[in-house]
Amino acid sequence: MLKPALRRAAHILAPAARSDLVRFVADPLAPFGDQREAVNSALEEMIVYGDILAMRRQPLDDWGAPAEVLRPAPPTFVRRSNGEFIILGVAGDHPNMLSDELEKLVVEVGMVRRLPPDGGDLAAHLRLLGLAQLSEQAWLRTPQAETATAHRARWRTQLNMAPSLDHAVDGLEILDGSRDPRYYRGRWTAVAGQSGMFVARRPQLYGASLWSLVHLERGQARRLIDLYADDNRQRPCDLAWRLQAALDAERAAPQRVRIRRTGATASLDLFSPLPAFSERRLALVATKAAGVHCLYSFTLPTTRLAEEIGALQSLLWMAVDEEDA
Repeated sequence: MLKPALRRAAHILAPAARSDLVRFVADPLAPFGDQREAVNSALEEMIVYGDILAMRRQPLDDWGAPAEVLRPAPPTFVRRSNGEFIILGVAGDHPNMLSDELEKLVVEVGMVRRLPPDGGDLAAHLRLLGLAQLSEQAWLRTPQAETATAHRARWRTQLNMAPSLDHAVDGLEILDGSRDPRYYRGRWTAVAGQSGMFVARRPQLYGASLWSLVHLERGQARRLIDLYADDNRQRPCDLAWRLQAALDAERAAPQRVRIRRTGATASLDLFSPLPAFSERRLALVATKAAGVHCLYSFTLPTTRLAEEIGALQSLLWMAVDEEDA
């Protein structure tokens, strides 16, 4: 129920602030209890998987639009290497973008809508229905593998090019790398005498807090840059979470993934948010669920385990713990 409502809201309100979409869908559901958290969670996953796009404000947008606005993705399909199709986007006011016959074949796994291979030229049929084709590589948007040291150094160079600050930054919160990487929420703290480079968030007059990168000297912000979506369409939070993974690895306290095996399947327990490219990759082979003593979990066949663990290690520099289920 929430996903169709959010697609319709994105069509009607775009370009819109995240809070406007959540309110548009959650308020009519108030008689059934406060649904804002559930709506916000569903919206976040729709952004991660590409149904709704988080973009920088454009010159022709309303003057009151926030720095980041949400827009519906156009009707799109991704043809995977195994012949399966992923359906993305919003079909305007219509509840779905497919014919009734195809809609019956859609399998929804989490936030991902899939069509199984049909042996015919389904891609041509989808194009005739008005869907654009996106390559699997373009949808995944996997960044180039590099060492944590190289990744950190690139961001350090950008930060060093920022002008020096001669004033305090109000409301600044930082991700404290000295705190346990297995408790993400507990790592956020106010500035209190720290020194070094930190992922940070700071409030703005309208909209959600900005993601930033800051250099501190004994608790004073000396240089700061705000993070914006890059050319590869990685969101500010995606950039921040990957950078934090590099900072943790450089401190010899890498982020952790815990493996629990149960017969032919295994669960990957994650303790920090994953950038969208990593979630999309896992969504192709795994099912996401709320975590137990972790942030969330992905369950996948053990035959895919080594490959996915390798990706987490090469792209996010994670360390692996394994325990019995």
